[in-house]
Amino acid sequence: MISSAMRTMRRVMMMVGIGRLLADTNETPGTPTVQVALAAGEIRGDVPLMQQYGLTSRPVPGSDAIVIFVGGDRTRGIAIATGDQRGRPTDLQPGEVCLYHPQTGSRIWLKADGSIALDPSNGKTAVTGDLTATGTITGNEVEAQGIKLSTHPHNGVQPGSGNSGPPVAS
Repeated sequence: MISSAMRTMRRVMMMVGIGRLLADTNETPGTPTVQVALAAGEIRGDVPLMQQYGLTSRPVPGSDAIVIFVGGDRTRGIAIATGDQRGRPTDLQPGEVCLYHPQTGSRIWLKADGSIALDPSNGKTAVTGDLTATGTITGNEVEAQGIKLSTHPHNGVQPGSGNSGPPVAS
């Protein structure tokens, strides 16, 4: 007969598992679920995926997962963390933080010097709504409603030798 101390020790040992996601995340239920392959061929399906408030992701098959099991009961798992080593940035300095997309390499990088780098892999950043800057905006080209600042014509303006004054707020 197994002693109660041995049963307790076994349940404690069974409380945490590390594995890999086998299938796409099921987004249908209120809390997404995953299918995880754990050690020794153990497969668990419909495991709820809990994520930090205000943050969400949809991990892909092959991602790593940490699963905790309530009371050591391997039928009651909850995935509490996922990661994907295949696309993880390796160029961060100590203390830096990076929100990144493993498949494309796009990232928002909070750097050690206090700067923030937006680095979209396709070179495009979209902003919906107003954009206010209190500092200098530097770029190669400015285009508004299809008119480029560097090449737009000034129709009806006669060339002359004088300088215009500063812009006047309207």
